[in-house]
Amino acid sequence: MKSEDLILITNDDGFKAKGIKVLKSVAEKLSKNVWEFSPSSNNSGKSHSITINKKIKIKQLNNKVFVINGTPVDCIIFGDKYLSRKKMKPSIILSGVNHGQNMGADLFYSGTVAAAREGSILGIRSFSISLEKNKQPSNWNTVLYYLPKILTRIKKINLKTDIFCNINFPNKDIKKIKGCKVVRLGKRKPGELSKIIKVKENNFYFLVPSERRMHKTAKVNEDEYEMKKSFITITFHSNLNEKVIERKLANAVGKNIEK
Repeated sequence: MKSEDLILITNDDGFKAKGIKVLKSVAEKLSKNVWEFSPSSNNSGKSHSITINKKIKIKQLNNKVFVINGTPVDCIIFGDKYLSRKKMKPSIILSGVNHGQNMGADLFYSGTVAAAREGSILGIRSFSISLEKNKQPSNWNTVLYYLPKILTRIKKINLKTDIFCNINFPNKDIKKIKGCKVVRLGKRKPGELSKIIKVKENNFYFLVPSERRMHKTAKVNEDEYEMKKSFITITFHSNLNEKVIERKLANAVGKNIEK
């Protein structure tokens, strides 16, 4: 990775979160040109939502740090637009470090992951990064130690810009990490511990906690299973149409359909 590479960072936990401070430290190890565009408040679970038909308030804290009163995807769209006006384009987008793992179906709900997905839609190599959250103190130093090494190695293989990677770190001490694995998405999903609370007749509360339990069907080479075995996990995701599936669908619906 070149020291002049423009790295754009964001998150969904908000600009005051510990995770984005850790991410900035990582980015500054890799480049002298780091820009931050982060939400003004916690946007966990906002997925790929954007703000429409409403002015978004933006505050510039210093030359390269902006706080956006919007979603993580708003941050990426604004950041890309702002930089393009200055004739600049991010080489890499880093989103995180989320305080809590993003695995399995979490990817469809996570604002952290959505920011990386938006980056890949814009044709920018993007990464979402999360640290497992449990009852133990958070091992941010594990991310500080391993993430620069992982990003440097991935940069060397020159992945297509339509692909984004989702990286999860076990909440373990540096010495207890067993390695890094490219894995498949598991079946972990939000809502399994959700609660419906009846207040009175015809009035309810619905609560979806951030905590999850390990999915009972978690398998070897899936993100959740391997992270629990103390491996850093990486899944990769593409926004390109899969040509084989595209051809099969075209053949299926392109024929006359019997009435």
